[in-house]
Amino acid sequence: MIRAKLVDTDIRLYELLLALLASVRGKGKGASVFEDFLRKKAKVSEALVFGSGRAALLASLIAMKNIIKSGKTEVIIPAYTPHSLYTVIKQAGLQPVLCDIDLRDFGFDSRRLREKKNSRTLAVIPVRLFGLESSLQGKNDGIFVLEDNAQGFITPLKWDLELLSFNRGKNFPLLNGGAILTNDDGLAFEIRKARSSHSALKFPAKLLALMKFKAFCLSRNMLLYNILLPAIDKMRENNPPGRVKEELLTSWQCMLGAGLLFSSDKKMQLRYEHAKKYFQLLGGLAGLELPEVKDGSMPNRFPLLIKDRARVEGIRLKLRRAGIEASRMYLEPVHSRYGLKSRPGEFKNAEYAAERLLVLPCNPFLSGKAVEYIAAEVKKCFL
Repeated sequence: MIRAKLVDTDIRLYELLLALLASVRGKGKGASVFEDFLRKKAKVSEALVFGSGRAALLASLIAMKNIIKSGKTEVIIPAYTPHSLYTVIKQAGLQPVLCDIDLRDFGFDSRRLREKKNSRTLAVIPVRLFGLESSLQGKNDGIFVLEDNAQGFITPLKWDLELLSFNRGKNFPLLNGGAILTNDDGLAFEIRKARSSHSALKFPAKLLALMKFKAFCLSRNMLLYNILLPAIDKMRENNPPGRVKEELLTSWQCMLGAGLLFSSDKKMQLRYEHAKKYFQLLGGLAGLELPEVKDGSMPNRFPLLIKDRARVEGIRLKLRRAGIEASRMYLEPVHSRYGLKSRPGEFKNAEYAAERLLVLPCNPFLSGKAVEYIAAEVKKCFL
């Protein structure tokens, strides 16, 4: 029986009802309310809400391309990252360029990144993988920088754009949705133009989204969650992402998001504290490599690198039997998943991470004792 979930929520059914009522009273203008709240929370001039993080990314890439109007067609992304980045860049008519990662924080290997930039580079997308702080250092040198904070949440804007995601498994879950934050009025104007072609969900899809959200809220009951776990396991995304659906977020989800912003700081702080505790309890354990947990991190999950790759799946199953929902993610680096050519050793860190990664629950609804229990069970696997 699962005792520690990877993804959890404290959203209650009455909050959904209040969001629905607020949307009706606001005549379906929840998006403008949510955007206003996001702007104030992030202290930026522009916030634009979309039906998904991928839709927000697609519109941003199209906006950059329209502003430059030149031969710049390349977008640099980490070689170990969600595969959706690759597919969205291709859908925007641009060329993904892969760069190896730094195993300390899963961000770019800065030396390799300098080698990848050239006159064709339109943008660079640093990713806060698992919500870890791993931003670029230095200036953008005339290249757009879009920071992918989909697995984290709002942080001080350092570059041109910041991407957020509100998917079910993210730090601020609204079942789906995403947003772009920026202080660049020109970029915001072009992103709005790109978003103007996105369509609102039809009534059956809206109803289905509401039913799914109700199920998500009910899953906070551990007994019910365990009963439904076989069905939930089958619903997890394992296939490569397809084309982005250019849809808008429902008004009631926007109203719900606006209300939830008030309690978000405490939850992000708890994620950080859980990660620091894991680092303290598991640091120095033979057979494990741990990431740096820098200030500003808002871990979505806590990543472990197990040195003996042959043991990863066995350890996951042991933890599962102990009631811990550990998981393997991104089993292939981007170049392997899409059969891209690479030089020997060009993406050695990405390949190393893909073979050895295991993530632990780090949600804010875990108690300190639960984190200690999880760490103790991990230790048992290496004694």
